[in-house]
Amino acid sequence: MTARYSFVSRWQLPVPSERAWTELERMLRPGAGRRWWSALTLPMPPRRLVAGERMVLAVRSPLGYSLRVLLELRDIEPGRAIGATSEGDLRGSGRVTVDADGAAASVVTFHWDVETRRTWMNATAWLLRPVFERAHAHVMRAGQRGMLAALEGR
Repeated sequence: MTARYSFVSRWQLPVPSERAWTELERMLRPGAGRRWWSALTLPMPPRRLVAGERMVLAVRSPLGYSLRVLLELRDIEPGRAIGATSEGDLRGSGRVTVDADGAAASVVTFHWDVETRRTWMNATAWLLRPVFERAHAHVMRAGQRGMLAALEGR
């Protein structure tokens, strides 16, 4: 049996939504150099941000395990949203949106509905679900801190 999770994370950023989108896009580009989200790597980045494009995303948990997913981009609203389906260690779908929050700020929202595919995670979900949820929150906070640092030029 698989364990299902629904995650929503919101990043408040002190930059216009166009700047936040540009930074997200930059991170996904092949050869982007140092990435600001240390827990996330792209063994296979997308060639372009278009529907049907595939990418491999690897996430390192603060607990020492890694998750690897194949994402297929489903819908792209340039400057606004990316929707994708996932296979691999996490199966499901997700959406990242970038919204203006006034003239000089933005909110990036990540929404993922997934089920775990790793046997050990499913077998222990009854006990470790809160731990997995905190690990996810930790990874997302680290991503927000990294993006803020990148936006500030650090």
